[in-house]
Amino acid sequence: MFSLVIHAGCEGCDNADEKTTRVMIHAGCEGCDNADEKTTRVSEWVIYRNVLSVDEIMAHSGLTHNYLTCELCESDAALMHCNSCHVKLCSDCVGKHVTTHNKSKHHEVAGFKYRNCDAILPACQNHPCQKCDIFCNDCDEPVCSNCMASSDHKQHQFDDVTKIYISRRLLLLQEASYFETTVIPQYDKMESLLDMKISKLSQDYSSVLNKMVSEEEALHETIRKLFHRKKEETLIMRERDLKVLHEQRNGLACSKSNVQTLVSKYKTVCGSNDVEEVLTCPFEKDQYRRIPPIAEITSPTFTPTDVDEKFFEQFVNLTPSVQTLKSRGQRLVSAPSIGEKKELLQEAELVSSFHGVYEELRRVRCIGNEQAWLSGSAHGTLTRMNMSGQVLETVTVTHGYAPKDMAIMADQQLIYCDVGNLSINAVKNGNSKVISRFNKWLPTSICTTSKAGSLLVGMISKDQRSGRVVRYVGTKAKQKMQFDEKHQDLFKKPSSVAENINENVCVIDSSAPCLVVLGRSGLFRFRYNGSERTRTYSFYPSGLATDSMGQIIVGDRMNTCLDIVDKDGQFIRSLAGSILNIPSAISIDDEENLWVGEFHTGQVKIIKYLQVSEGNDHSQDDQSVF
Repeated sequence: MFSLVIHAGCEGCDNADEKTTRVMIHAGCEGCDNADEKTTRVSEWVIYRNVLSVDEIMAHSGLTHNYLTCELCESDAALMHCNSCHVKLCSDCVGKHVTTHNKSKHHEVAGFKYRNCDAILPACQNHPCQKCDIFCNDCDEPVCSNCMASSDHKQHQFDDVTKIYISRRLLLLQEASYFETTVIPQYDKMESLLDMKISKLSQDYSSVLNKMVSEEEALHETIRKLFHRKKEETLIMRERDLKVLHEQRNGLACSKSNVQTLVSKYKTVCGSNDVEEVLTCPFEKDQYRRIPPIAEITSPTFTPTDVDEKFFEQFVNLTPSVQTLKSRGQRLVSAPSIGEKKELLQEAELVSSFHGVYEELRRVRCIGNEQAWLSGSAHGTLTRMNMSGQVLETVTVTHGYAPKDMAIMADQQLIYCDVGNLSINAVKNGNSKVISRFNKWLPTSICTTSKAGSLLVGMISKDQRSGRVVRYVGTKAKQKMQFDEKHQDLFKKPSSVAENINENVCVIDSSAPCLVVLGRSGLFRFRYNGSERTRTYSFYPSGLATDSMGQIIVGDRMNTCLDIVDKDGQFIRSLAGSILNIPSAISIDDEENLWVGEFHTGQVKIIKYLQVSEGNDHSQDDQSVF
């Protein structure tokens, strides 16, 4: 008999009295507290049996209750456990199970806390009387002690099979949980979006057809044949376009069904204690991470015109619908796998670059992995380009001023700060529409947040003496951030704003110049002015972004580099100094590459700065003690 001690502690602590295995749950120790991490507190526990029960992990971590329900009624909590049949039972179903399931068999029923968690080890194919309690890492298969001593496994590396079993079981459960919490909800979201598109497209087509009918009835019989032809064209287009959306809707439903089937399969496999079944369960890393792209269909327009009959044909302005498909679907970021972590590259790598259309480039905002919106100081326009340097779309700002900043909403809609009109505008079908207007403030920066429909807008007063950041939900201002606890200005010129993963609000104050970071409530947390490292010139922040690790990336225009700062304001390192020339804009794509715009050259450079590293399963610090 042996024991496994698991100390579920955070990475920042160390217990010298225990050799520990860290479970892939950030479970804070009782003695430490990290205000910026949402943690699940797990006490230290010891399991005396052959394997660590996944049910025990789930019960202590509070991750899910799906594995703690009665397997008979599937509704009440499992308070009892049949050790003979390995079945979880509620108190009401114990009698039913004993009397109806294999009456000739002795049923050992115990409290759930005292259940038998022994793993069902597979029998050795070469030595039928032996159980495979050892795992050969070289052959990637469980073996028995006799096989281990044979010449077939000479000088191979071995592990306890229960250790590999636990790791694989946790991986499958993590994947099932990720499918349930991230992938399937994303499919649901895309399905809802497609339903809305179908409804809207149907309404638009109905509106067009109604206009045609009204115009047809107002004209003489001599032109009815012409209208009849135009209606047929419209109906054909509608059938074609709706067919595309319905096919995508059905494809999404099919993919979601496949994911749900996998979830069910993984749960079924993990619900048993059969090691061989868990080890042989088909599993493909990063499956179903890419959500299929959705067609963007522009509905046709009809413009009635009063003209003579002989000119009517050329004035029946029916613009065909336009179908566009994103070159790549949305890439879902996987939950970190067991043993995986992201870290900075030793040297940043230039992936690609292209020339924008602006001589002085001020803002870059990525769309997916291959496109970005750009704006410059010399033109009152916004331009969408791909990474090959091709112009895909251009939007003209009404008052001709260069947009101060822009952001991309979840539905890929572009919004921007129109300083000439003192407004926040949205772009739809190439046209701008005002969604918020100001009287005494000039909008200078904008970003989306983790909350749907929520925006952070930085602005400067007309007299240029004060600045503030306002949180909007829809078109309503919900929070204003302007003063600290002593009623002093937090910043005067918020030229860039971004939200970190811990919901901190990061602001570049170009009047200081420095980076100011506020908590979710708007209280001051820290200020970063670049003093943590030696510089050739003074720190001049220009360009701001945050990544999935909670790191803040700030461009330093004067020293032509990017500073990486952690979520608590500690300087980590500078990068890309040899690659860049006066960085002025930063954005991060779906694959977490940096898109950096250069002010004077007008170039956009795509830079890789992160890598995913595999943890060492056999490191001394993380060994299980049996």
